[in-house]
Amino acid sequence: MRATTKRGALLETLGKVKSAVAARHTIPVVGAILIRAGGGQLTLTGTDLEATLTASCKANVSRQGAVAVLPKTLEAFLKAVTADTVTLSLVNGKSLKVEAGATTTIEGFEAKEFPDVPGVRGKPVVVTGLSNGLKQISYAMAKDDNRPVLAGVYFHSNGGNLVLAASDGLRLAETKVKAKGRVEATIVPAKAAQLVEKLMPGKVAIHRVKETAPDKRPTISFVGDGLVLTVMAIQGTFPNYEQVIPKNGSPLTVDGKALQNALNTVSITLPDNNAVRLRAGRGKLIVSTKHEEKGETEAKVPAKGKAMIAFDIRFLKDVLTKVTGPVTLRTKGAQSPGVVKQNGTIHVIMPIFVEG
Repeated sequence: MRATTKRGALLETLGKVKSAVAARHTIPVVGAILIRAGGGQLTLTGTDLEATLTASCKANVSRQGAVAVLPKTLEAFLKAVTADTVTLSLVNGKSLKVEAGATTTIEGFEAKEFPDVPGVRGKPVVVTGLSNGLKQISYAMAKDDNRPVLAGVYFHSNGGNLVLAASDGLRLAETKVKAKGRVEATIVPAKAAQLVEKLMPGKVAIHRVKETAPDKRPTISFVGDGLVLTVMAIQGTFPNYEQVIPKNGSPLTVDGKALQNALNTVSITLPDNNAVRLRAGRGKLIVSTKHEEKGETEAKVPAKGKAMIAFDIRFLKDVLTKVTGPVTLRTKGAQSPGVVKQNGTIHVIMPIFVEG
């Protein structure tokens, strides 16, 4: 293996691919990146055995070959030197020699030790606006694996749209993006959803393969912006979330920025359950918190409508970061979910019961 490429292009490709690498793993080679030279390019692959990400950059390849190395040292060296080009060479089958004005040799692993890189299979479904859609709803994913089916984003087709939904059991977000074709219902793990959101802002082709073996999970590949991400889907059935979305309710309209400022103000006396109370009527909204030791704080903002309900302040703030301008919150009482709909996205927050 011997190849020469632009240092900046290699750094950019490395930076993307390393985001798929396992931070810690019992198998050392899983913490490495596979570098393969051939076909006029360098192809880099990282994996955590659940998700595999591949990206390429152009290169002048004089000898084909491959090696796996830990990305930290390679990235540090490439950032330290100033040369425009860098030459990579394979040494003794498992070491990478890097020349860019200065020279370093990085001990690595033979390419055959690296996990198999899955190919892209299945009919493509082209999706527009997937990254933006995920940005709107990914905040609602479960942050732990107590309920595995909630630790990701639920993909399913509806007409000419791909529907994206996420929920941690206490809140829910749903949006739709345009799609040419149908994607069979799939739960995409959180890490993969975050990678697509961050790295694939353009059109994305989705390839889903339903494995026939009973012990194998379906795989789904995302191809876009010069990247290929293949991930094993989460097994299980996503909850029938549509039944918890209230169909109507009394509207409360308030400026989103003013409400954010009020929430920041009352945060100084948050109770242990993070409850913030909303009481609206007669043209104003009273936002308040009450702590047994710190006391009580309230702020008033202009509003239209009526409401009397309490939410986890963190969840309400998360919704406000996704909306702009006037916000309309619909409620059906203190014990029913609150709903905000804006720009085709639905945000649902479960209420908190507070006394008094």
